[in-house]
Amino acid sequence: MSTASIDTTAVPPAPPVPTGTGIVAGLRRIRIGPLGLIGPAAAVVLVGAGGPLVVLVLYSLGILGDKEPAGFGVYTEILTDRYYWEIYAKSLKMSAAVTALSLIIGMPLAFIISKSRGWTRTLLMCAIVMPLMVNIVVRNLGWVIIITDSGVLNRILGVVGLEQHILGTVSGIGLVLVHVGVPFIVLPMLTSIDRLDRAQVEAARALGAHPIVAFWRITLPRIATSAVAGSTLVFIIAMGSLVTPRFLGQGKVTIVPTLIVQQTRTYRWERTAVLSLLLFAIVLTYAVITQFVSGRLSHGRSERARRRGRLLRGRPVTGLATALNRLPGMEPGQLVFRRVYMFVSVVFLLFPMIVIMKAGFDSSPTIQVGFDGFTLQWFADAFSEGGFRDELLFSLRLAVFAVVISLVISMAASWAIARYRFPGRDAVISLLMSPLLIPQASLAIGFVLLFLWLGTSPSFERMLFAHLVVVIPYMCRMLVSAFESVDAQMEEAASSLGARPLTVFRRVTLPLIKPGLTSAVLFGFLVSFDEAAISVLLASGDTTTFPVKLLAAMEFSPTPVGAAVSALLIIVITGLLIPLERKFGIASNAGGG
Repeated sequence: MSTASIDTTAVPPAPPVPTGTGIVAGLRRIRIGPLGLIGPAAAVVLVGAGGPLVVLVLYSLGILGDKEPAGFGVYTEILTDRYYWEIYAKSLKMSAAVTALSLIIGMPLAFIISKSRGWTRTLLMCAIVMPLMVNIVVRNLGWVIIITDSGVLNRILGVVGLEQHILGTVSGIGLVLVHVGVPFIVLPMLTSIDRLDRAQVEAARALGAHPIVAFWRITLPRIATSAVAGSTLVFIIAMGSLVTPRFLGQGKVTIVPTLIVQQTRTYRWERTAVLSLLLFAIVLTYAVITQFVSGRLSHGRSERARRRGRLLRGRPVTGLATALNRLPGMEPGQLVFRRVYMFVSVVFLLFPMIVIMKAGFDSSPTIQVGFDGFTLQWFADAFSEGGFRDELLFSLRLAVFAVVISLVISMAASWAIARYRFPGRDAVISLLMSPLLIPQASLAIGFVLLFLWLGTSPSFERMLFAHLVVVIPYMCRMLVSAFESVDAQMEEAASSLGARPLTVFRRVTLPLIKPGLTSAVLFGFLVSFDEAAISVLLASGDTTTFPVKLLAAMEFSPTPVGAAVSALLIIVITGLLIPLERKFGIASNAGGG
């Protein structure tokens, strides 16, 4: 789960801030500069993201470990083996398809939501955010029920004789990853669309431009950066996803993350490290390319943009635009299209959760498509001895500690980024966002090897540190956006009237960032509570988290007890999400971050 963008260029430069009075001056008097505020968060991320990567490199070269001689022998063996090339090619094709489909589905949905108002927009935003907030194992369980050979999808397709075997295939894994990827496209794009100057599009339409031409010439260049950022994050998630291929693949599909996990079971750490680093190298290359494209697109008024404008005005493009302008407008069918597309998209996003809700209240002892009757027995079993109670409490305690610690250090770092102008600001932002660039599988293996090298045993503290590394980037990105939205002059005004720095922060700044702060706390909590990729490799005994226990219980033989506790989580999240979205617009704040 994640709603933060890795596009660091989206963070505007820190505005000029008067430094004679106010919080900045107060901190300088007690000799606390930006590095003092950013230091704790940067240190956690540097050790938590850099440490695993360094250990992976050392293991891959045979410097650590004792099964391979030092050198590039393992790299040579893997890079010259066609078997590994085919697996990486399969993962690349699947990730590219997931990214493209997420973009195709998410872009129209973002425009539809931007035109919605009131309760319609609230419910649509909740539908977008729900797949991110519901536990990944819960979502996967819902999809297993839908796409199994006797599931809901095949029953629908069976009416026209088009049954498909989807579970345990690359297509099934890709379908579920698209379900996860669409919100990562919609949220950042929606923020860009909401900021568009509608008058420019209306002026182009008034001058006779066809809607397609107006979109291509005016709208697309202004939303391209957010589309690139969202698609980059979707690609990273698809390439590095560890839990979804394991759950939906049913042990029949081998892609890069599952291949890496297979190597860990034989304790071939050098080979595991090489495979993880190659995965990271592919993702990093893709991110660098898209970041370059995003940077080119963001300089809309530069000389390069003017050259692109001349290219757009070239004879072929101009001729195409002229031809399109002769086509009839699309106004008569727009309303029908929006309503149908909105309904289909909402069903696609929420159907897995609805299926889980049904299974949790169904009296049938096996998970099925039909409904035998209503019961609460499975809820009682879920919280009885031997159920999910201990793991649920452990995950709640872990998430609370992770959020509290992350909030303190992320708030200090985010305020410093928003209020100070200092050399290396962009580098600091990139450092804090760096865990998002590391695929889940690579980061998880990195933590395993780091803790193995350190000789630590499974503990709450070890799991907490790993969760801090995952949570801090999301919280920092949302809080930076929240602080950037506050006019620094208001803080200066309060300080000039005699208020102390902490009083200014408590009485002026905090109330103004409350929506962003609420979003950061809620999403940070759910990121930690939902974390399964790292936890599944680090958990053992008393440190087993709820997602790990649920994955182990539901992977091959789903039971209504697991569905019941999943249904309870969905009910709680829905009960929190709708009023918070209505009051604070937390989904919109998440998209802005």
